[in-house]
Amino acid sequence: MTLPGRTEEAWAGVAVWNPDRNPPAMTRRPLSRQEPPPLAAEDEPVEPRPARFRRRILLALVYVLLAAGVLAVGRYVRADEGDRIVVPPAPAPSARPAVATPAKPKVRLAGASGSFAYVAGFGPIVGNRGPIHRFKIAVEKPTAGALDFANQVNRVLGDRRSWIASHRFRFQRVPESAHAEFIVYLASAKTSERMCRTGGLETDGFTSCRVPRKVIINDDRWAGAIRGYGASLDVYRAYAVNHEVGHQLGHGHQRCPGKGKVAPVMMQQTYGLKGCIANSWPYPGGS
Repeated sequence: MTLPGRTEEAWAGVAVWNPDRNPPAMTRRPLSRQEPPPLAAEDEPVEPRPARFRRRILLALVYVLLAAGVLAVGRYVRADEGDRIVVPPAPAPSARPAVATPAKPKVRLAGASGSFAYVAGFGPIVGNRGPIHRFKIAVEKPTAGALDFANQVNRVLGDRRSWIASHRFRFQRVPESAHAEFIVYLASAKTSERMCRTGGLETDGFTSCRVPRKVIINDDRWAGAIRGYGASLDVYRAYAVNHEVGHQLGHGHQRCPGKGKVAPVMMQQTYGLKGCIANSWPYPGGS
């Protein structure tokens, strides 16, 4: 049944009273709705590649930091559970100091070539006050220990008991190309004898010497000191350097002051100690 002037489509969705039901009910025809279509895969937002790379790097760093923290905590726990470093006690000093036997020489010349190799580079300035006395180091060829010889000379001259204790001298090793006041040579017995003779000194190839601007260390003495010296090879080597450099500084020879006393460094200890005690230093007490 339709009312005049209205079609059935026009009455769709309008509430109509139904007399067959009690209580009356209202019915409504649902309107059709069109659901929006789902997003396609290509419409979904995509994370840029640099952002993904940074995120992965950040995650990796977080994992590394966590692992390091676990290891650190584990090490702390293990250390706290009683791990200790045990330092062995130092040996008690001997009541009687032993005399060291001559050490095996690190520098030993193979022959008497008469030609020398100079040690390159500058050494440190040793000493606190006074003018700097620069020197070069030259070792007779062939040898592979020139730098070792240079370092030993430098240690001797830089010792607080050496000539620098007077606060009137300082020393520095310089290369061949630099200006120097004197040269310290390590020469074979034959070559050292010939070089010493140029300054009017006869050594018979046995001792070291000093001639103008040249401190000449006999390699035989450097390698083996002298028989019955009564001290180690290092003590004799320091004596040889300080004695000859003492001549370069203007000091002359001295004698043994008495039996049982310390030998002056300017005493000719290579020819015997005459009852004195072997000594390497011009200032044994450091002053």
